[in-house]
Amino acid sequence: MPKGIGASALPGHEVIRQFLEAGSAPVGPTDILRALGLPARLKAALRATLHDMALAGDLACLPPGRLKGVTGLPETVRATLTRLRSDGQAYASQPDHPGTSILLTATLPDGTLLLPGDEVIARLRPRLSLRGRREGRPLRLISAAPRCFPATVQAASTQPGKEAQTHTHPPRTSDGGSLAALQTAQQESAIAPSLDTSGRSQQTIRLVPCDRRFDLVLHTVSEPLAPDTVVLAEMRPQQAGKPPEAHIRSVLGPVDAPGMAARLAVLTHPMPTAFSPEAETEAHLLASRPVDAEAAASTFTGTGTGTGTGTGTGTGTGTTSSTPDIPRKLPAHPSGRRDLRSIPLVTIDEETAQDFDDAIWAERTDDGFHILIAIADVAHYVRPGSALDQEARNRGNSVYLPGQVVPMLPLALSAGLCSLKPGEDRLCVYIDLQITPQGQRISGTLGRGLMRSAARLTYQAVQAALEPSPQPASSSSSPLPAGSDASSSLPPDLLPTLMAAAQALRQTQSPQAADVTPEEEFVVTLDAQDLPTAFTPRQRLPAHELVASFMIAANGFAAEELDRRMAPGLFRVHPAPSHTMGLCRQMARYAPRPAWHDGLRLACYTHFTSPIRRYADLVNHRALLATLEPFNTTPQTGSESDTLSTRAAHALAGHLHLAERRASSATQACYNRLAALFLRPFIGQILHARVTGTTRTGATVTLTKTGTPSFLFSSALPDELRMNDDSPTPCTSLPSEAALQVGAVVPVVLISTNPAQGTLDLALARNAR
Repeated sequence: MPKGIGASALPGHEVIRQFLEAGSAPVGPTDILRALGLPARLKAALRATLHDMALAGDLACLPPGRLKGVTGLPETVRATLTRLRSDGQAYASQPDHPGTSILLTATLPDGTLLLPGDEVIARLRPRLSLRGRREGRPLRLISAAPRCFPATVQAASTQPGKEAQTHTHPPRTSDGGSLAALQTAQQESAIAPSLDTSGRSQQTIRLVPCDRRFDLVLHTVSEPLAPDTVVLAEMRPQQAGKPPEAHIRSVLGPVDAPGMAARLAVLTHPMPTAFSPEAETEAHLLASRPVDAEAAASTFTGTGTGTGTGTGTGTGTGTTSSTPDIPRKLPAHPSGRRDLRSIPLVTIDEETAQDFDDAIWAERTDDGFHILIAIADVAHYVRPGSALDQEARNRGNSVYLPGQVVPMLPLALSAGLCSLKPGEDRLCVYIDLQITPQGQRISGTLGRGLMRSAARLTYQAVQAALEPSPQPASSSSSPLPAGSDASSSLPPDLLPTLMAAAQALRQTQSPQAADVTPEEEFVVTLDAQDLPTAFTPRQRLPAHELVASFMIAANGFAAEELDRRMAPGLFRVHPAPSHTMGLCRQMARYAPRPAWHDGLRLACYTHFTSPIRRYADLVNHRALLATLEPFNTTPQTGSESDTLSTRAAHALAGHLHLAERRASSATQACYNRLAALFLRPFIGQILHARVTGTTRTGATVTLTKTGTPSFLFSSALPDELRMNDDSPTPCTSLPSEAALQVGAVVPVVLISTNPAQGTLDLALARNAR
């Protein structure tokens, strides 16, 4: 067959790509030809076409294992840039494999400079070993990150920082020239200030991005600006042979301006902050309706779902309970919801909390304990496909920064109508559990109710009440201290009963289950100008473990119900440490099917108790409540229904995982910037840092004064110091008699701080200059 004749008989690349992306079952050339109605004699031509498509990156988005019987295809993947190095290289990760790292050239074939957040199709080089980072080059840009980002004005006398000096390769421009040489030449040319057409003084200034993922220096011509001024800069198209340039769109203010740390955290982690007018309108319309009217609008006439009798954390084998086991034979509300308003449910949160997702209650029974967890019924208000739902889904979760909150839902709902405020009627979803004194579940039910929180308590107030000062035995007053905002009608034995029930639950939970924050956290105190005045270690009180035990029990029960009823929800999975990743603990994430949660040592777990601040919880509420037949009568709005297809569930799980990582990173970045401001007076002084890891280039440490992570470069360590490299990539340790052990606390000198990026420059005290 003459070359090209077979290929011309095949459909275009787009038709073949659409066919391959439409399914997930493995297919070979014969299957593809049969599906497209083509003769088998075109198999060789199809193989050549698939090879060309792979080179172009058209096969990068196929499900794993989709193609079979085709060998030698170039390996292409979809990747997102995570960090830009000044040597012309960039790190990237694959959306479907967040733990992977790929080293790419930072420019496209046409010379366009890529930035962190850009999504590209990249061709990978053949793998040389099972360990180590993959390498490749970008083929084309799929979606571009914003070219506008915050940067600080660098003082004219500032020399390249220590980090820039540690690169082993000279920085390159898009045409292969040395970026560092060009920048140095431009600095040494000492361009004199000039005047623009209006007579204003202009000069070339250097801008350093506030985002640590950008390891480059930009140049621009502007009016004179003071060093450490934060500006909003926009990247200009890079010209061959010239360093990157930008122009200033606006001046944000000095780096120590009130609220600047939180503002930079949001700007460097692009996230939606303003709600659409449609979402705000929906929220205000909902908030204007009385809760009683909302309850009356419910169509529910049933009483929930149960698991019957059983032991441990299993579902049990008994019959399904037809009525929730709630004391005093509570009447149903006219809406059909269970009326829980006479039960003294209480919320327990931090002092600064504004949105109250859940309330708890417990009593002793002949069989052990009866516990009740009431959760805000957000699903009643936020319907699938609505403007509120689209906003909440896009955000994924609320982001809590020091001095600022970026909520998942408008404040009219998150801090108003849905928040379980004391003394106010609220719609809720309840989980009602009967447990033995050993914490084994006897039965459980789930349904919709109407509740009224009896008190808004804090962890500190609860802890003080559980450890009261001596008082007369005849005293029958509430154990809560004065000023705790607790109702005087709270039963005196409520908090001791809650603690006893939590202790029973912990007997069936992993020892580390209640310890949701194993690493030491710090609380920052801000003054009236939102500037840091103190960093103090966060107290982990037994009251925290009390609430955590109730939440784990409720989430575990909801997960088992999702699995048992095959409801289309999202489970929380946490793989065990992988030997291929150097026994590094992986992040917990969402998945459409249950799997092992290593942190909690549970085979089935989910998130259910925080629908105000986590979209996954809202998805699970919808999925479970849809299985209660009377609730399934509400018409859907928009194009989305409650039922998630497997493919849509995987996509949603991935999106929520990235949103969770974004929130965590933004919060840490805000703390780091505040710490850099707080530590300015300590420059030149000796502090202490705890070693958390060692690599070939230095040691990762955490400052004990503020909990700020930093890095001790090898150049800041004594020459005789041995480095124990625990990174996945093996390397030879430096010979020495001493060793820098993980967990050791070492004296360090604070050389400098960078509040714009939230970084510290440290050196061992014995090696400080």
